[in-house]
Amino acid sequence: MPDATSLRILIVDDAAVECDVFAHIARNLGHTIVGTAADLATATQLAAALVPEIIVLDGRFPPGGPLGALAPLRAAAPYAAIAIIAAPGELDLIRTARAAGAAGAFRRPLLPAQVAVTLHELATLRGRGGS
Repeated sequence: MPDATSLRILIVDDAAVECDVFAHIARNLGHTIVGTAADLATATQLAAALVPEIIVLDGRFPPGGPLGALAPLRAAAPYAAIAIIAAPGELDLIRTARAAGAAGAFRRPLLPAQVAVTLHELATLRGRGGS
């Protein structure tokens, strides 16, 4: 269920392979990857400069996971929906991240159908959902 319009996505992940996997899936769904960042300083600079609609944040993002990154990313891109990537056993992380301002979560392993559904949900939250 991909969106009718292309979303501008920033990927924040220090694992190049996971960045590539997510980027490949998102591009195949018709979305645009505006940038990738492997550290918080670069991520906040890119978020401010590139104005992404969606920020995808690794749930294992160093140094302390995604929670410390949410506020700086929100400040840099206040209109972006932030979603974390989490493993199936990380439900507490997802709940905590949502309470701290994350709009959603992608589940590992990243599968095209699941990524499509989550991107659709995030677009709908932003008022950009397809039919």
